[in-house]
Amino acid sequence: MAAQTPHELIELFAAAINRRDLDEAVAMWTEDAAIVAPDGSLVQGREAIVTALAGLVGNGTRFEVELTGMYEAGDTALVTGTLTLSGDGHDGRYEHRSDSIVVYARGTDGTWRIALDAPWGLPSRSD
Repeated sequence: MAAQTPHELIELFAAAINRRDLDEAVAMWTEDAAIVAPDGSLVQGREAIVTALAGLVGNGTRFEVELTGMYEAGDTALVTGTLTLSGDGHDGRYEHRSDSIVVYARGTDGTWRIALDAPWGLPSRSD
């Protein structure tokens, strides 16, 4: 399903992950999208994002986002929120919460997609 608003994209993406629908979840990313890893490196491109999302889906991770802010400017939106990942891992039940920052882009077809995701927030610089 195509997201017509940034808010709808949040809901559709969480629902796809929680249904374990990898194909639908991946379709919500731009072709050249990237994920900012906790160390500041980039997981870049759809193929790499497929691998990252497959880990979430394959591990049965439950995905929830509590929206804290949304700022739109034309075909770009900056979204902040609290991300909660939970499930049953090798060492038992787990829950991880982090402040996330995501950039969405609206394509020429009017559909909003994830362009840049920092699910663990932005790393601290140590200059």
